[in-house]
Amino acid sequence: AGWGESSSSSSRRREARREARRVARGSARAMAMSSSAATRTAAMTRAGGVARGARVGGLGRVRAASGAGAGAGGAGEKKRPWNPGAGPRPAQGSGGNDENHARGGGDRLTGTWYEMSAQLTSELGAAAAKKATAEPTRAELEAKEAMAKHAIEERVGTYEKRMKRHSDANAKWLELVRTSGTASDKVAANVLSVTEDPAANLKALENLLGLVERARASGGKRSAVQAITALEALFREGLLPDRKLKYFSEQPLSLAASAPHERKRLMYWYVEDAIKRMYLRFIGAIDELSRDPLPILKEKSLKSAFALLKAKPEGERQLLSILVNKLGDPSRKLASTASHLCLELIKAHPAMKRIVAREVEAFTFRRGVGLKAQYYAAVMLNQISLSHKGDGPALAEQLIETYFGLFQYLYKLSLKKIPEDEAAAAALEAKKKEKQRHRDGGRGRGGRGGRG
Repeated sequence: AGWGESSSSSSRRREARREARRVARGSARAMAMSSSAATRTAAMTRAGGVARGARVGGLGRVRAASGAGAGAGGAGEKKRPWNPGAGPRPAQGSGGNDENHARGGGDRLTGTWYEMSAQLTSELGAAAAKKATAEPTRAELEAKEAMAKHAIEERVGTYEKRMKRHSDANAKWLELVRTSGTASDKVAANVLSVTEDPAANLKALENLLGLVERARASGGKRSAVQAITALEALFREGLLPDRKLKYFSEQPLSLAASAPHERKRLMYWYVEDAIKRMYLRFIGAIDELSRDPLPILKEKSLKSAFALLKAKPEGERQLLSILVNKLGDPSRKLASTASHLCLELIKAHPAMKRIVAREVEAFTFRRGVGLKAQYYAAVMLNQISLSHKGDGPALAEQLIETYFGLFQYLYKLSLKKIPEDEAAAAALEAKKKEKQRHRDGGRGRGGRGGRG
């Protein structure tokens, strides 16, 4: 028994020494191949014969290899393109591709269209501002407009191909919603398209405008309210710059070829012309809807006109007219709302005090305006704050003239009404006497039923 135990123990020791030598040889080879400190430490541990250290070292090599593979994969990964719907591209230090996009060399809008147009127009230099005052010839205008339309068509084709290539499912969904979706879905799909690329989706903007224009003639007033909300947000937040828009003919067309990127420059000028025309149509549509019998349409049109007038200078005369005209609305609520919005506009833009006061004065003395509308106009003018600085004294003089003119008008109106009231009272008295004579049985021929 003792001999068997000693032989078994000696065999176990021999086996352990062979395992230690095998691990030591493998660890030496690993140390020669590895350059990391963690792998060398694991190899040294395995050389000492600790099996657990050998397993930990192997795990370290696997993790190091996987990390290196991931780093190589990250370096070779294709960069995701920037989505213009998320806003302008952030400025980067390299500036190579970004400068190319900013100067019109790219195929996509990296910022808002008017920023790109301003950058391309600035390449023309100071001569563009002087040349813009001269009207182009008819032939030149038609040639440049044809070139801009061709550039727009190419932009639309490129956008559609890109949508089908990168997001085929989204493109199919948008097309399906535009053709067979509900009114809300159509509005959402068109808004998404315009937000993605306004230059390539002028047709989607036209579809939204059509929903508003057809509301009063052919119904669909619920969808018109949604379209008004969507168009207001689009024009106010993304489509309109903080300046007045220009028509295509007002641009320096003769200088368009004097700098690179002529076609792209003409395309943006054409986009500006299209947006200006659609915006004026939108203002005309909400002007008509502000006189609609449906209260929600009138209120929505009024508030949209105020929001656009407060945010952007384009079309301010038409929008202010919509706002002031609602002072004569038959609804007391809407008339009060119009008065409040006029005062809020003055608070946001104090330089418009005299302009608003002049518009309200013209409304007050307009033919056909009732006493109730004149009352709301006088109350609104009375709440305008005055000061001794700037145009304050001139505004005060203007308001005093308006008040005295209104008093004189009402006094003359009362003098005209006095004879009319007297004539109406005399006619009423004669009518009462006539009724009394008929009750007495005749025209002065005796008593009731007699012959005199």
